[in-house]
Amino acid sequence: MHPIIEVIKMDTELRLEVVGLVYNQSVVNTFGLVLGEAGGKRRFSVMIGESEAQSIALKINNKILARPLTHDLIKNILVTLNAKLKRILIYELVNEVFYSELYIEDEQGKICVVDARTSDAIALAVRTESPIYIKSSIMDKVGIEIIIEEGAPKVSTKKNIEDFTDADWNLLSKAELNKLLDNAVKEEKYELAVKIRDVLKEK
Repeated sequence: MHPIIEVIKMDTELRLEVVGLVYNQSVVNTFGLVLGEAGGKRRFSVMIGESEAQSIALKINNKILARPLTHDLIKNILVTLNAKLKRILIYELVNEVFYSELYIEDEQGKICVVDARTSDAIALAVRTESPIYIKSSIMDKVGIEIIIEEGAPKVSTKKNIEDFTDADWNLLSKAELNKLLDNAVKEEKYELAVKIRDVLKEK
């Protein structure tokens, strides 16, 4: 008999990009931070607080305040100690809560791993221009594939566009929503067009 060979699938890491921020209509003072797979089509959102969203938005829009925010302070401490944030990793998802780690290199080249809230980790990553990663097994669970084709806009996901939730709509940019709106009007899907217009008003 041939021996049974067990094939173990390695949980690789995927690099992410910050796509944008969307105000969360269902929970007061929260935002959806939309993250996308670098070089890929999948996206997902992380619910974050208002202060973290403001911190991320300020950096994305290159706004500088007179005094440093908490994430600016952490960055300044790292610089003062000759340490560097090498990357962050979203390594776990439990009860819809994402868990992240900071990989910090000290001046001797030693890597220290520090547990952090995902919102804080990403706010610090955008400030230090450090890469953001996620375990591929988590992306497989939460990622929604977005495909917008020129001339024939469509969204390719596990569900029909008419069944989208607010979280699904939040994954789309204004440009993508406008393309879908044009397509819905051309196909005389007026109820869908009204929904898309409502989503655009909140962007």
